[in-house]
Amino acid sequence: MTIQQELDVILKCLNDIGHPVSVGALKNQLAEHTHNKTIQRRLRKLVELGEVIAEGEKKFRTYRLASYRTGDATVSAVSDNQAQLDKQCEDTKHPIFSENSLDKLTYLETPPYGRIKSTYQLTLIEKYIPNETLYVPLSVRTKLHKAGKRFDKSLAAGTYAKQIGQRLLIDLSYNSSRLEGNTYSKLDTEKLIEQGLSAEGKIHEETVMIMNHKEAIEFLIENAENISLSSFTIRNIHYLLSQDLLANPKACGREREIEVSIGKSAFTPLNNPHQIKEFLALLLLKADQIIDPFEQSFFLLMHLSYLQAFEDVNKRTARLSCNIPFIKQNLCPLSFIDVPQEDYFKALLYFYETNELLPALELFEWAYRKSCEQYDVVKESLGDIDAYRIQHRGARKEAMGQVIRGNIGNKKLNEFLRGYCRENSIELSDKFIAMTVADLEQLHAGAIIGLGITEAMFNEWKKQNS
Repeated sequence: MTIQQELDVILKCLNDIGHPVSVGALKNQLAEHTHNKTIQRRLRKLVELGEVIAEGEKKFRTYRLASYRTGDATVSAVSDNQAQLDKQCEDTKHPIFSENSLDKLTYLETPPYGRIKSTYQLTLIEKYIPNETLYVPLSVRTKLHKAGKRFDKSLAAGTYAKQIGQRLLIDLSYNSSRLEGNTYSKLDTEKLIEQGLSAEGKIHEETVMIMNHKEAIEFLIENAENISLSSFTIRNIHYLLSQDLLANPKACGREREIEVSIGKSAFTPLNNPHQIKEFLALLLLKADQIIDPFEQSFFLLMHLSYLQAFEDVNKRTARLSCNIPFIKQNLCPLSFIDVPQEDYFKALLYFYETNELLPALELFEWAYRKSCEQYDVVKESLGDIDAYRIQHRGARKEAMGQVIRGNIGNKKLNEFLRGYCRENSIELSDKFIAMTVADLEQLHAGAIIGLGITEAMFNEWKKQNS
């Protein structure tokens, strides 16, 4: 029996038992004889994955599934979501939503003035306990992880996103902008991103929106190893997405201090500036503790949209931020390919007004599967060139930092890098030089973390060598 099979057997056993158990009690329930130490190792792994919760100390320690919490309404909510997802019929009227969700969404057919007025519910975040409260059922997380997994070994954060970098830039920029009503076609988006050619007849704001997406996605990919879920990170993503689009330039990357409303909605967002900052920090603190990448992504997508922490560009910020777990863990990203604008906003609006997650959860699962189909490739090793790139990443960053600090221009660049290779005994120096030169050509101020330089140094080097 493989390790994964052993983990699955333990999860099924815990689910059948339905309450916290000791290692000894669990062993008695397992069909096959397994040593205590093996069970303990597997349980530790499941705890690390967020599938199991350990309670108590040493000989009094018990284990239970993370998907149920005694005396909490979240248990029934998660169980209901699971049952509803499992009951989706093959003859459903909708490719995304189950009959249950479609029934729920009819609520939005009543005009806003006829629906129950609602406000931001502080308790949704306050009561959420990372790795215990679960929005995404275990079966869904398991299926999505299987679909999104791209490597059988541990690699540096952002490796897969870099492999599909250009395609990801186009797909996510296009689809996220499309959901905001941007009329750029996929082909025009590709031309804009790859060649800088604006489409004829498009308004300036649409062009800026797509270029802002490109810059923000590049920021996520290039800084995958160092990026964390903090207010600093989210504010910078918002800044990159909103630059040159807001009436108040000072609002870019800053929590809002004005009241906002949601069109065609009976929902009123939180409008206390102090609480907005506090709850943005709190939701990110909790998000950072979530172990499972799909739970973490869905949590970010929903709560960053729900909080409306900025004057505008909140949903765009949520869509890019929810990709951080996938980029960091080398899973397939979520590009919102083919997601209908109407269905997307209905699912969000229903959550805003009722705090019910089922329609949004079904849309999230469908959208992720669509993205996996888009990027589906045969699992294989990175190959010599990519392996070499990963192996010498630290050296390339050090060399780039030295080039910029020394203000080394194009004429002397190859000579300097060849000397660097000799001094540091780097094999295949031509390959190293080609990679480093290409990285320097694509470098921008949003991707200089880890180079040991300041933005002023970079700007001066760029100015002297452009």
